[in-house]
Amino acid sequence: MRSNNQKENQALTPMQKQAVLVCIVCALAALLTIGITLTMLKRGKNPTEQPGDSSIITPAPAPEGEEDISDHYQINETSSALLTGTADAGNAYQEQTLFIGDSNTVRLYASGLISLQQFCAKEGIGTSAALNEGIVTFKRDDNRYTIAQAVAKMKPRRVVIMLGTNDNGMNTEDFISNYTALVQAIQASYPYTDIIVNTVPPVPSNHSNYPNMDQTRIDDFNMALLTMCEQLGVKFLNSAEALKDANGYGNVDYYQSGDIHLKPAGLKVLLKYLRTHAYETEDRRPDTNNIPTRAEYTANPSSAVEAPSSSEDVSSSAVEEKTEYQAGYRVDKTGGGTLTCGNESGKSLTVKVTSAAQTVTVTAVPEDGYVFVKWSDGVTKRTRTDTNFDQNVDVTAVFATASIQISSSGKAALGDSYTFKATLKGKYLDTSSIRWYVNGSEVTQAAGKTTVKGEVDPSMLGGTFRVYATASYNDCTVTSNKLELSVSGASSSSSSSSSASSKEDKPASSKEETSASSKEDKPASSKEEKPASSSSNGTSESTSSSSKVEKPASSAASSKEEKPASSSQSSSSSKVEKPASSKQEHTASSKEDEPATSKEEKPASSKTEASASKEAAN
Repeated sequence: MRSNNQKENQALTPMQKQAVLVCIVCALAALLTIGITLTMLKRGKNPTEQPGDSSIITPAPAPEGEEDISDHYQINETSSALLTGTADAGNAYQEQTLFIGDSNTVRLYASGLISLQQFCAKEGIGTSAALNEGIVTFKRDDNRYTIAQAVAKMKPRRVVIMLGTNDNGMNTEDFISNYTALVQAIQASYPYTDIIVNTVPPVPSNHSNYPNMDQTRIDDFNMALLTMCEQLGVKFLNSAEALKDANGYGNVDYYQSGDIHLKPAGLKVLLKYLRTHAYETEDRRPDTNNIPTRAEYTANPSSAVEAPSSSEDVSSSAVEEKTEYQAGYRVDKTGGGTLTCGNESGKSLTVKVTSAAQTVTVTAVPEDGYVFVKWSDGVTKRTRTDTNFDQNVDVTAVFATASIQISSSGKAALGDSYTFKATLKGKYLDTSSIRWYVNGSEVTQAAGKTTVKGEVDPSMLGGTFRVYATASYNDCTVTSNKLELSVSGASSSSSSSSSASSKEDKPASSKEETSASSKEDKPASSKEEKPASSSSNGTSESTSSSSKVEKPASSAASSKEEKPASSSQSSSSSKVEKPASSKQEHTASSKEDEPATSKEEKPASSKTEASASKEAAN
């Protein structure tokens, strides 16, 4: 009995079994969490960071007693220009990037984090000097190039600009103005590269070696840079959030005490942020050939020297002097023109250069509807001459669409006016270049106008005018469609002349006759032929040159003789001069339009008038 009771006590109830199972699962979960945490810490990752999500930035703790200015920096997280977190793009992404900037960019190279071919920078440089000063040098080239010019020669996949530390004494408006000019210069010099504007690096609260630095001013710069990027269509890299502490100053772990320059630890954070906020696009570069080699960087570019060379470098240089160079010229893949060099032409030309003093002249010829923009190395003249060769040349001619269309409205009649309007298409054409032409001759007073209005004067009667316009850019001209304007030979005074004739020619037998006479007179010149004074007579009188309305040739007595015409006679006359017989009457009038042999006109009977009309018809 006791034995059975002990067995029952040793057996676990279902509830107890479930509790034991839960404890085991919890213990395993705790062990797994500890293992994952230790592994991630060994790899240097934040345990709160999810794989593939680099947008979570945890600010470092701030030093005790430091002022909190973190609320001052407000970035629009929904901005189209802002680069957000991505998976790590890797070293390939970083190696295809050209870094432009000041001393912090120089430190990237000095710390061995980027190569000599990956940076265009100078210690102490600001935005104005970056735009205008020649700070970049290349091997076997005595010239010094501005940053924009150097970008065109180095043909980078993308550029990252980090400037502004040395502009802290400048107001925000001037800073953005200078920065905008620099970005636009790079865009114009080499439009195939992606441009990323990085934030001005923050400074630690202890920057005693540079007491004039102001972190809130830097924040203002960076907020304005985001707006600038939106306007210019370039990208904004907010690396400042990875370099700041919780109070909005630079993380002290990334700076020397009292300094504002990033240590290698901070530079590595900067590069990681770049790779994990990548801007991946299609490679738009026409070519990556013949990129010159950077000369070794020195603080004073005028004393730049070539990078350390070995005996192998020297021997290859000696061989290079005996080697023929090649000058290659091609049309951009978007097309738009051809190239000519001497008697050769085509989309791509290659010239062998056998002497450094040899001269090669190539002209870019745009097709209809295109203008030449520039060469890929920054030369803007469509005819270029290259000489003093010390390396191969490989450049691309860039064209852009451009056109001008004209339209017209109005009436081509004396006293009326015609309006012509020109419409430009393409980003490079400007209204100031518009020129108007009529029958091949330029209308100089219409130059630079998109709308031209002209009145039709007597000198234009009976004329035909061919109108077109042109617009030009960079020594290239595009021509519009041609409009043809024909002005009728009849003047607008014809109707008034006919009206006056009907009023003066009182002896007319009927209103219908007067109306018919007015219709028939329209094609004739108002100066040469006058309406007949009285159709009842079956004859017409004319004057050779008088422009006045002709008076009846007979005297007052003659007028009285004409009045007694009977109603039946008038009716008969009206019938004869109806539209059906107006053609016959006009023929008779044109044949007999000679000086009258008698000054007196006798009333003609309806029979006589009908006979005259019949005879004229015959």
